[in-house]
Amino acid sequence: MRGETCVAIATFFSFVSVILLIFAHVSQINTAAVPKKLHLVQVNVTNYGVALNAATGVTSPGLYTDNASVPLAHELGLRNIYSWGLYGYCAYINDTAGQCGNSTFANGFRPMDVLLSDTPEAYSIQTRTLVPNATAFKNSSYLAGLTKPAFWLIFVATLCAAGALFIGIVKNKWTFIISSFLSIVGTIFLLIGASIYTAAIDKAKTVNQAVVRGSVPLGIEVSAGSGLYLIWAAFVTLLLSTAPYTISCWAFLKR
Repeated sequence: MRGETCVAIATFFSFVSVILLIFAHVSQINTAAVPKKLHLVQVNVTNYGVALNAATGVTSPGLYTDNASVPLAHELGLRNIYSWGLYGYCAYINDTAGQCGNSTFANGFRPMDVLLSDTPEAYSIQTRTLVPNATAFKNSSYLAGLTKPAFWLIFVATLCAAGALFIGIVKNKWTFIISSFLSIVGTIFLLIGASIYTAAIDKAKTVNQAVVRGSVPLGIEVSAGSGLYLIWAAFVTLLLSTAPYTISCWAFLKR
Protein backbone atom coordinates (compact mmCIF):
# COMPACT_ATOMS: atom_id res chain seq x y z
CA MET A 1 0.00 0.00 0.00
CA ARG A 2 2.93 2.32 0.61
CA GLY A 3 3.72 2.38 -3.11
CA GLU A 4 0.12 3.24 -4.09
CA THR A 5 -0.05 5.97 -1.45
CA CYS A 6 3.17 7.52 -2.65
CA VAL A 7 1.92 7.42 -6.24
CA ALA A 8 -1.21 9.27 -5.22
CA ILE A 9 0.79 11.93 -3.35
CA ALA A 10 3.25 12.35 -6.21
CA THR A 11 0.43 12.59 -8.75
CA PHE A 12 -1.31 15.26 -6.68
CA PHE A 13 1.80 17.44 -6.37
CA SER A 14 2.76 17.07 -10.03
CA PHE A 15 -0.83 17.87 -11.05
CA VAL A 16 -0.77 21.07 -8.98
CA SER A 17 2.59 21.98 -10.49
CA VAL A 18 1.28 21.52 -14.04
CA ILE A 19 -1.80 23.65 -13.33
CA LEU A 20 0.32 26.43 -11.86
CA LEU A 21 2.62 26.34 -14.88
CA ILE A 22 -0.30 26.46 -17.30
CA PHE A 23 -1.49 29.66 -15.66
CA ALA A 24 2.04 31.06 -15.85
CA HIS A 25 2.19 30.24 -19.55
CA VAL A 26 -1.07 32.03 -20.38
CA SER A 27 -0.03 35.26 -18.64
CA GLN A 28 -0.42 38.26 -20.97
CA ILE A 29 -1.21 36.20 -24.08
CA ASN A 30 -4.30 38.38 -24.50
CA THR A 31 -6.43 40.87 -22.56
CA ALA A 32 -9.03 38.35 -21.37
CA ALA A 33 -9.86 38.33 -17.67
CA VAL A 34 -7.41 35.67 -16.49
CA PRO A 35 -4.33 36.35 -18.69
CA LYS A 36 -4.63 40.08 -18.03
CA LYS A 37 -4.28 39.58 -14.29
CA LEU A 38 -1.18 37.40 -14.61
CA HIS A 39 2.26 38.72 -15.49
CA LEU A 40 5.88 37.91 -14.77
CA VAL A 41 7.03 41.51 -14.69
CA GLN A 42 5.34 44.88 -14.94
CA VAL A 43 6.68 48.31 -15.88
CA ASN A 44 4.67 51.29 -14.68
CA VAL A 45 5.48 54.54 -16.51
CA THR A 46 2.50 56.54 -15.26
CA ASN A 47 4.74 59.13 -13.60
CA TYR A 48 7.42 59.29 -16.26
CA GLY A 49 5.76 62.36 -17.81
CA VAL A 50 6.31 64.27 -14.56
CA ALA A 51 10.03 63.50 -14.70
CA LEU A 52 10.25 64.47 -18.37
CA ASN A 53 8.53 67.78 -17.66
CA ALA A 54 10.89 68.45 -14.75
CA ALA A 55 13.95 67.63 -16.85
CA THR A 56 12.98 69.74 -19.87
CA GLY A 57 11.11 72.52 -18.11
CA VAL A 58 8.19 72.26 -20.53
CA THR A 59 5.09 70.12 -20.80
CA SER A 60 5.08 67.05 -23.01
CA PRO A 61 1.76 66.87 -24.91
CA GLY A 62 1.23 63.63 -26.78
CA LEU A 63 3.69 61.64 -24.68
CA TYR A 64 0.88 59.28 -23.66
CA THR A 65 -2.06 58.04 -25.65
CA ASP A 66 -5.53 57.68 -24.16
CA ASN A 67 -6.73 55.50 -27.03
CA ALA A 68 -6.23 51.82 -26.21
CA SER A 69 -6.85 50.75 -29.80
CA VAL A 70 -3.96 52.61 -31.47
CA PRO A 71 -1.23 50.19 -32.65
CA LEU A 72 1.68 49.36 -30.42
CA ALA A 73 5.29 50.00 -31.48
CA HIS A 74 4.41 52.87 -33.84
CA GLU A 75 5.59 55.79 -31.67
CA LEU A 76 1.98 56.83 -31.13
CA GLY A 77 2.20 57.34 -27.38
CA LEU A 78 3.11 55.55 -24.19
CA ARG A 79 0.62 53.49 -22.22
CA ASN A 80 0.65 53.67 -18.43
CA ILE A 81 1.29 50.00 -17.71
CA TYR A 82 3.33 47.39 -19.58
CA SER A 83 3.03 43.78 -18.47
CA TRP A 84 5.12 40.85 -19.71
CA GLY A 85 4.34 37.15 -19.83
CA LEU A 86 6.42 34.28 -21.17
CA TYR A 87 5.32 34.86 -24.76
CA GLY A 88 4.96 38.62 -25.07
CA TYR A 89 3.65 41.77 -23.48
CA CYS A 90 0.48 43.81 -23.22
CA ALA A 91 0.13 47.55 -22.66
CA TYR A 92 -2.70 49.23 -20.77
CA ILE A 93 -3.90 52.81 -20.45
CA ASN A 94 -5.86 51.84 -17.32
CA ASP A 95 -6.97 48.74 -15.42
CA THR A 96 -9.38 47.62 -18.13
CA ALA A 97 -8.32 49.02 -21.52
CA GLY A 98 -5.27 47.75 -23.36
CA GLN A 99 -3.92 45.54 -26.10
CA CYS A 100 -1.18 42.98 -26.58
CA GLY A 101 1.78 42.81 -28.90
CA ASN A 102 2.53 39.76 -31.02
CA SER A 103 3.12 36.57 -29.07
CA THR A 104 6.57 35.10 -29.69
CA PHE A 105 8.02 31.78 -28.63
CA ALA A 106 10.99 32.34 -26.30
CA ASN A 107 10.11 36.01 -26.00
CA GLY A 108 12.77 38.09 -24.26
CA PHE A 109 12.20 40.87 -21.74
CA ARG A 110 13.13 44.08 -23.62
CA PRO A 111 11.56 46.92 -21.60
CA MET A 112 13.57 49.84 -22.98
CA ASP A 113 13.02 48.79 -26.58
CA VAL A 114 9.29 48.46 -25.99
CA LEU A 115 8.99 51.87 -24.33
CA LEU A 116 10.96 53.57 -27.08
CA SER A 117 8.81 51.91 -29.74
CA ASP A 118 5.76 53.68 -28.25
CA THR A 119 7.47 56.95 -27.33
CA PRO A 120 6.66 59.70 -29.86
CA GLU A 121 9.68 60.72 -31.90
CA ALA A 122 9.69 64.19 -30.32
CA TYR A 123 10.50 62.65 -26.91
CA SER A 124 12.68 59.74 -27.98
CA ILE A 125 16.06 61.42 -27.51
CA GLN A 126 15.09 62.81 -24.09
CA THR A 127 13.92 59.38 -22.97
CA ARG A 128 17.16 57.74 -24.04
CA THR A 129 19.07 60.42 -22.15
CA LEU A 130 17.03 60.38 -18.95
CA VAL A 131 17.22 56.63 -18.37
CA PRO A 132 20.67 56.12 -16.79
CA ASN A 133 23.16 53.97 -18.69
CA ALA A 134 24.13 52.34 -15.41
CA THR A 135 20.74 50.63 -15.09
CA ALA A 136 20.26 47.19 -16.62
CA PHE A 137 16.78 48.38 -17.60
CA LYS A 138 18.31 50.33 -20.47
CA ASN A 139 20.17 47.30 -21.82
CA SER A 140 17.38 45.32 -23.47
CA SER A 141 19.81 42.91 -25.14
CA TYR A 142 21.28 41.99 -21.77
CA LEU A 143 17.88 41.36 -20.17
CA ALA A 144 16.67 39.40 -23.20
CA GLY A 145 19.87 37.37 -23.06
CA LEU A 146 18.93 36.31 -19.53
CA THR A 147 15.21 35.74 -19.97
CA LYS A 148 15.28 33.77 -23.24
CA PRO A 149 17.27 30.86 -21.72
CA ALA A 150 15.04 31.13 -18.65
CA PHE A 151 12.00 30.68 -20.90
CA TRP A 152 13.42 27.49 -22.40
CA LEU A 153 14.22 26.08 -18.99
CA ILE A 154 10.69 26.79 -17.79
CA PHE A 155 9.17 25.42 -20.99
CA VAL A 156 11.13 22.15 -20.79
CA ALA A 157 10.34 21.90 -17.08
CA THR A 158 6.64 22.21 -17.91
CA LEU A 159 6.94 19.29 -20.34
CA CYS A 160 8.79 17.29 -17.68
CA ALA A 161 6.11 17.99 -15.08
CA ALA A 162 3.34 16.99 -17.49
CA GLY A 163 5.27 13.89 -18.54
CA ALA A 164 5.81 12.85 -14.92
CA LEU A 165 2.11 13.35 -14.20
CA PHE A 166 0.73 11.28 -17.08
CA ILE A 167 3.40 8.58 -17.22
CA GLY A 168 3.25 8.10 -13.45
CA ILE A 169 -0.44 7.19 -13.63
CA VAL A 170 0.52 3.83 -15.13
CA LYS A 171 1.55 1.43 -12.37
CA ASN A 172 4.81 -0.01 -13.61
CA LYS A 173 8.35 0.10 -12.29
CA TRP A 174 9.62 1.65 -15.52
CA THR A 175 6.96 4.35 -15.58
CA PHE A 176 7.85 5.27 -12.01
CA ILE A 177 11.54 5.42 -12.90
CA ILE A 178 10.76 7.72 -15.80
CA SER A 179 8.38 9.86 -13.71
CA SER A 180 10.94 10.16 -10.95
CA PHE A 181 13.60 11.21 -13.45
CA LEU A 182 11.31 13.74 -15.15
CA SER A 183 10.20 15.28 -11.85
CA ILE A 184 13.82 15.72 -10.75
CA VAL A 185 14.88 17.23 -14.07
CA GLY A 186 11.81 19.47 -14.13
CA THR A 187 12.48 20.65 -10.58
CA ILE A 188 16.08 21.55 -11.40
CA PHE A 189 15.09 23.37 -14.59
CA LEU A 190 12.34 25.30 -12.80
CA LEU A 191 14.73 26.34 -10.06
CA ILE A 192 17.29 27.62 -12.54
CA GLY A 193 14.73 29.24 -14.86
CA ALA A 194 12.84 31.00 -12.07
CA SER A 195 16.12 32.13 -10.48
CA ILE A 196 17.34 33.65 -13.76
CA TYR A 197 14.04 35.43 -14.35
CA THR A 198 14.03 36.74 -10.78
CA ALA A 199 17.62 37.97 -11.15
CA ALA A 200 16.78 39.72 -14.44
CA ILE A 201 13.82 41.50 -12.86
CA ASP A 202 15.90 42.52 -9.84
CA LYS A 203 18.52 43.99 -12.16
CA ALA A 204 15.85 45.88 -14.11
CA LYS A 205 14.48 47.25 -10.82
CA THR A 206 17.55 49.45 -10.45
CA VAL A 207 15.71 51.96 -12.64
CA ASN A 208 13.21 52.43 -9.79
CA GLN A 209 15.78 54.52 -7.90
CA ALA A 210 16.70 56.74 -10.86
CA VAL A 211 16.03 60.48 -10.49
CA VAL A 212 16.22 63.60 -12.65
CA ARG A 213 17.15 67.11 -11.60
CA GLY A 214 18.68 65.64 -8.45
CA SER A 215 15.51 64.61 -6.64
CA VAL A 216 12.59 64.01 -9.02
CA PRO A 217 11.91 60.26 -9.44
CA LEU A 218 12.26 59.06 -13.02
CA GLY A 219 8.78 57.59 -12.77
CA ILE A 220 9.59 54.20 -14.29
CA GLU A 221 8.86 51.41 -11.83
CA VAL A 222 9.58 47.73 -12.40
CA SER A 223 7.94 45.02 -10.28
CA ALA A 224 7.66 41.25 -10.32
CA GLY A 225 4.21 39.80 -10.85
CA SER A 226 1.98 36.87 -10.01
CA GLY A 227 3.19 34.85 -13.00
CA LEU A 228 6.69 34.63 -11.52
CA TYR A 229 5.27 33.61 -8.14
CA LEU A 230 3.28 30.85 -9.86
CA ILE A 231 6.50 29.48 -11.36
CA TRP A 232 8.15 29.46 -7.95
CA ALA A 233 5.10 27.74 -6.46
CA ALA A 234 5.23 25.17 -9.29
CA PHE A 235 8.87 24.52 -8.42
CA VAL A 236 7.96 23.83 -4.79
CA THR A 237 5.10 21.46 -5.65
CA LEU A 238 7.16 19.60 -8.26
CA LEU A 239 9.98 19.29 -5.74
CA LEU A 240 7.51 17.77 -3.28
CA SER A 241 6.57 15.17 -5.90
CA THR A 242 10.11 13.89 -6.39
CA ALA A 243 10.37 11.97 -3.10
CA PRO A 244 7.02 10.11 -3.49
CA TYR A 245 7.90 9.21 -7.09
CA THR A 246 11.28 7.86 -5.97
CA ILE A 247 9.75 5.89 -3.09
CA SER A 248 7.12 4.46 -5.46
CA CYS A 249 9.88 3.42 -7.81
CA TRP A 250 11.74 1.53 -5.07
CA ALA A 251 8.52 0.00 -3.73
CA PHE A 252 7.60 -1.49 -7.10
CA LEU A 253 11.17 -2.60 -7.83
CA LYS A 254 11.17 -4.70 -4.63
CA ARG A 255 8.01 -6.56 -5.62
